[in-house]
Amino acid sequence: MTQHTKPRVLFVHGLESGPDGKKPRALAEAGFSVVAKEMPCGPARALRDPAVIAAATTASVATLAAATAWGWKSVVASALAWRAAKPHALHWITRRMLARSVAVQERALAENTVDIVVGSSFGGAVVLELLRRGAWKGPAVLLCPAHLRVAERAGTAWAPLARPERPSSILIVHGREDEVVPYEHSAQLAGELGVELCTVTDDHRLTRSATAEGLRSWVDRALSNAT
Repeated sequence: MTQHTKPRVLFVHGLESGPDGKKPRALAEAGFSVVAKEMPCGPARALRDPAVIAAATTASVATLAAATAWGWKSVVASALAWRAAKPHALHWITRRMLARSVAVQERALAENTVDIVVGSSFGGAVVLELLRRGAWKGPAVLLCPAHLRVAERAGTAWAPLARPERPSSILIVHGREDEVVPYEHSAQLAGELGVELCTVTDDHRLTRSATAEGLRSWVDRALSNAT
């Protein structure tokens, strides 16, 4: 552990939350120093991506030009073409969203000395990608990681990670009542990586268990196993 007055946590937020949400506040309440950066994820943030704006603008201009030149039939043809292309567009947006989010956290790790990384849902998928790239080697706590959901939305197959150097320093926490990310996804991941899975009776947001006390116990467990 690095020499801080208190352990420093890099918190990686979920798709619909942010760096000032309930979990980072609870981590601070638990006595940790928290680093949390906003990522370009979630529909509103993703649609502000300059590349997405440029692609949408190009498509709109092309449709308008076709409508002006060829009339309503071209508009119908454009609508049918968009309907066919929409899944591919959503895959592309998800891949960009993940790549840009990982880049945010790589910069955070380069600019801050932290003791542990905690990722929630989409943030768990980001942390797994950091581990895959070697940008972070642990310890880490993954809260209901959405890695398989993200891979599905990106139109890619999930490629299992190599087992970490210290499996005991990575802890996965998942709620049995999760209706967003199946519990089985974390059970499979824990088996792949050879890491501990902590099962709680809770929902996807870990509403009842991700309190200051709960988060402190999970982070402390991963930190103690890393030494």
